Amino acid sequence: MGIRVASSQQARLLRFLELLGKWNGVYNLTAVRDPRDMLVVHLLDSLSVLALIDELRPEILVDVGSGAGLPAIPLAITRPEMEIHSIDAVNKKIGFQLQAKADLGLQQLHPLHVRIENFLLPHPPSAIVSRAYSELAKMLDSIDHLADASTTVIAMKGVEPTAEIAGIPASWVVQEIRKLEVPLLGAQRCAVILKRA
Repeated sequence: MGIRVASSQQARLLRFLELLGKWNGVYNLTAVRDPRDMLVVHLLDSLSVLALIDELRPEILVDVGSGAGLPAIPLAITRPEMEIHSIDAVNKKIGFQLQAKADLGLQQLHPLHVRIENFLLPHPPSAIVSRAYSELAKMLDSIDHLADASTTVIAMKGVEPTAEIAGIPASWVVQEIRKLEVPLLGAQRCAVILKRA
């Protein structure tokens, strides 16, 4: 994938998968059950935006509809200098994230049980990321109050979502559509990168 991850970070990423597997058996956090599938579908997929994150170097990142902390927790493990707010409306998923934060020592990760429409920060975040959250127009509408001209939005998608892009509000513009490489996934992935028009 062309990304650099220290051996200590690799160990914590695998510990995160271990925690996810344990909690998933009780709380049904994700439909993916097999550890090898989790490695590809969740972990490698989350890390596929790391090169893009390294280009942007956001100081503050918001993960919208993060579920079990994807991609927030893998990004927090691999880029500890970045402040990450991980937002989800499902309490049990944030409960898992809080446990993972404590277990993995992720002080800069801030999981929060709230609807994104009701989440506010003192200053607009540098970047907002979403992974399998909703269609683009709905996602942009839900984060509209958070973003300003300095905010970059990264929407992780499968096949290039041509119809969704055609339906985005006029106040937003697509800067780039970047192909994401996820080894062993066997499916297309891309990142739609947006800014205010």
